[in-house]
Amino acid sequence: MDDPIPADNTTSDPQMNDQHVAMMEECTNAVNQEGEQQEQQQQQAYMVYNHNVKDESCRLVATTGAHYNTTVHIILATEASILQHPLKETRPYNDNDYFKNVKWSPDGTCLLSNSNDNTLRLFNTPYDLFDHTQQPQQQIDLRTGFGIHEGEAINDFAWFPSMNSQDPATCCFLTSVRDHPMHLWDGCTGQLRASYSVVDHRERFVGPNVISFNPSGTHIYCGYENMIEIFDVQRPGQGSKIPTIPNRKSKQGQKGIISCLDFSVDGLYAAGSYSQSVGIYDETNHELCLKLTGIQGGVTQVRFTPDGNFLYTASRTSNAISCWDIRDTANVLYELPRPGKTSQRITFDIDTNGKTLVTGDQYGNVLFYDISNPKGEEQPEDRLLHRMEGHRDITSCATWNPMYPWLLATCSGQRKFDLDDSDSDDDDDDDNDRQEQVIDNSLSIWQVPGTPEWYSFEASSS
Repeated sequence: MDDPIPADNTTSDPQMNDQHVAMMEECTNAVNQEGEQQEQQQQQAYMVYNHNVKDESCRLVATTGAHYNTTVHIILATEASILQHPLKETRPYNDNDYFKNVKWSPDGTCLLSNSNDNTLRLFNTPYDLFDHTQQPQQQIDLRTGFGIHEGEAINDFAWFPSMNSQDPATCCFLTSVRDHPMHLWDGCTGQLRASYSVVDHRERFVGPNVISFNPSGTHIYCGYENMIEIFDVQRPGQGSKIPTIPNRKSKQGQKGIISCLDFSVDGLYAAGSYSQSVGIYDETNHELCLKLTGIQGGVTQVRFTPDGNFLYTASRTSNAISCWDIRDTANVLYELPRPGKTSQRITFDIDTNGKTLVTGDQYGNVLFYDISNPKGEEQPEDRLLHRMEGHRDITSCATWNPMYPWLLATCSGQRKFDLDDSDSDDDDDDDNDRQEQVIDNSLSIWQVPGTPEWYSFEASSS
C-alpha cells in the first residue's frame, strides 16, 4: 500500500523542499508581474509640452544652409540621381529655387517640402532630435535622399493622416499638380499608388488648389472654383462633386475658388475662398452651416484650434491673422499682427495644446503668439511671446512637429527677378541692387525650449 501524500505537500528530502519553494516563488513572482502589467495597461500616460519661448531662446539644430541658393536648373541637375521621376529639361531653367511650404509627417519622423522647381523632397528628422533633453553637439546638415519631380507647379500636397513609418502601407502622400490628376505616392519607394481625376465641365483635368484627407483618412477633399469634390480613398477615379454656389434649394452659398481646407474635431470643416469668405460645412451632409465674410483679400489659410471652438484665418497681402469665435457670434475676436504684404503664402501653425501659434513674416522673422485664452482682454500686441530672426528672406512656413512638440520647422525664400542691364538707365545702380539682393532658400529645424508635464488616465477595459 502506498504511503499517503503529506498534507503540507512537503517531502523528507531537504533538497527537494528547496526546489519546491523556489518553484512556488517563481510562480508567485510571475503572477505578480502579470498583475502589474495588467495594471500598467489600464493606466496610460501622455505628455503635454509647455513652450517657454518668452524666457529662453530657440536653438537652430538642423538646416539645409545655402545648398538651395541657386537656380532650378542647377538644383535639378545636382539631385537628378535621387529624384524618382526626373524630367529632361529642354532648356536651362534659370529661375531661382526656393521653398514654398513644408509639412511634418503625422508621426513626426520626416518632413516633406514643396519648392519652386516642382519637386517634393523628403527630409528625415535626425534621430538625435527625438529626445528633448539632449542637444546635438553641432548643427546638423539636412540633406534629402528622396524626391519626386512633377511636370507642372505643385498646388498642394497632403500626408495620409495615419502615416506611421513603422508601417510601410501607411507611408504615402497626395499631390495636386496643375492640369493633371491627383497622385497618391508611396513614401518609401516613390512609386505611384493611385490617381484621382478631377475633370471640369469641359472634360479637362483640373489640379485642385487645395487637397486634404479627412481626419479618418477615408476620403480626400479637393477645392477648386465653386466646387468641393470628395473622393473615396479606396476607389480611385472620379469623385462626388459638391457645388458651393447658391442654388434653387438654398440661397446660401460660397462663390469663388476654394483655396484652403481644415477639419475640426466635431465633424465640421472650413473652406476658405479667394472671394474673401470662409464657409463652415457639416462633414456628414456637406451643408453650409456658417459663412464668415468681411475678410480683406483672398483667404490663404484656415486653421481650427484643437478643441474646434475657434478658427484662425490668413488672407493674401494681409498684415494680420484673424481669430473667429464660431460658436457665439462668428465675429473676429482679435487679430495677430503678422507682416505679410506679399502675394506669396505665409503658413502658420497651432501647437497640439492649442496654446501657441507660430508664423513667419515677410521679413524673415518667426513670431510666437499666446492664444491660450482667445476671449481674454489682452491687446493683440501683448499676446506676442517672442520674435526671432529665422531667415534672411521671407519665412514662408513655420510648423510644429505633431509628435515631438519641442521641434519646429521653418522654410524660406521667394522668387527673385534679375533685372537686365539693358533695361536700366544706370549700370552702377543696377549692379548695386544686385549685390544687395538677399538670397536665403533654406529649410531649418529648431529646438524650442519648454517643460514637459506628464498626465495619466484610466484606460477603458474591454
